[in-house]
Amino acid sequence: MTNNFNKVTYVALMVLAIGVFVSVSLSAVSHILFIIPALYYFYQDEILKKNPLKYSWSTKFLLLLCLTIILSVLVNWSEYERPIKNLSKIKYFIIPVLSLYSLNHLLKDYLTKKRRNRLIYTLFFATAVATVSGLIALKTGFNPIKMKAACHQTRACGLFGMYMTYGYGISLFSIIVTCLLLARQNFLKQWTVVVTTVISLLGTFYSFARGGWIGYLAGIGAFFFKKNTKKFLIFLSLVVISLGGALVSSEKVKNMFLNRSESNNQRIAFYQTAWVAFKERPILGWGYRNFEPNVKFLKERYSIKYPEFGGHAHNNLLEHLASTGILGFVFTLGFFISWLVEMYQRKDMIGLIGFPFVVSFLTSGLFQYTFGDGENLFLIMGFWAISQLGSRDV
Repeated sequence: MTNNFNKVTYVALMVLAIGVFVSVSLSAVSHILFIIPALYYFYQDEILKKNPLKYSWSTKFLLLLCLTIILSVLVNWSEYERPIKNLSKIKYFIIPVLSLYSLNHLLKDYLTKKRRNRLIYTLFFATAVATVSGLIALKTGFNPIKMKAACHQTRACGLFGMYMTYGYGISLFSIIVTCLLLARQNFLKQWTVVVTTVISLLGTFYSFARGGWIGYLAGIGAFFFKKNTKKFLIFLSLVVISLGGALVSSEKVKNMFLNRSESNNQRIAFYQTAWVAFKERPILGWGYRNFEPNVKFLKERYSIKYPEFGGHAHNNLLEHLASTGILGFVFTLGFFISWLVEMYQRKDMIGLIGFPFVVSFLTSGLFQYTFGDGENLFLIMGFWAISQLGSRDV
């Protein structure tokens, strides 16, 4: 029976690999598939005490965050239009925690090198198809996979309907494949890593998500910082020179960073709104995912600019500060820092990729609410769950 549960876990990973940049519905199916083997192994290992897991600090903080999310919804229950829906969003965090049990057994008893590589190649192929279709849509105005018009005239969207979601997600994936390339791994065919890296970088560039670009550069800097201080300083110098050259020679790059004061001011207005929201309800906030519906109201009350624009805080920490209060903020920050430290301390391939990934995630999350975006959460929390496994290379 346990072998059957391992097969289900493997299928769940395969569906996630196919769907993470292709279909939110497929990614949701992977969560459903995870649940049964995860609950079975949780019962066997934790309840019956056959093989209890020792939770990392990032796991502990994540569970505390989930508790705070529940409390924040309960105390603000009457203000939600559909409170159960908001409460259900903790699935993005709870299912990855439970999946640690099934993934642990998969790694020990079922995941051969051949099966592992099949998963990775599937992820590479599906992501490449999604990105190429988005690039074709950008150039022709029509997405051949979705069979509809491009989601944006000047920015790549992949197969997502929102260029910001795609831009931040593909920049995180670009960190994974670039680090695999720089690490000179020997368990994948090198040409597949090269091709996938090039395609994902094209997607990252043509999404024109500034926060995604900055996050990617921070992540690659973190790779060199962990591996070799001298190489880190060389990389930092090259980035400064290249960015300076691009700002001088490219009107598009100059426009992205220097001539978008309106966009920058709108973001600052969201930051200010998150801060006043926190001051009104400092302990548990306005309720998980309940800041965004109240943004226009808060802007009008405090005479903050752009009251006609609603939206989330465009910042992971400020969003949790406003929606889950100081408790949610502290536990979110604790999760971020503990995950970062865990990855820095690891000396295997997961650590070599994981540390840059977390640095990139934290950096880009200063400019976008990636920790609440369902599409990106499948990638982020999936990678987190894998990073919690033993010291064996993945």
